[in-house]
Amino acid sequence: MSKYDANNITWKQHGIGFGVFIYILNTFVIPYFSGQEVTLESILFMIPICIAAGFAFGRFKKWQAERNN
Repeated sequence: MSKYDANNITWKQHGIGFGVFIYILNTFVIPYFSGQEVTLESILFMIPICIAAGFAFGRFKKWQAERNN
């Protein structure tokens, strides 16, 4: 088994990971703890927002990596 190396993760993988994380957090975890109900509308509404946010985060990580090299 090889060691984990964060430099081998592409900006797209960073973006997907971040997008999935904020999707789960904003769609299920926060409403659960605040007593709100989770509806199909809220689930579908968050998908494009989290995709865009994940893409933006991934591009930022790419820009940051290029700047440091």
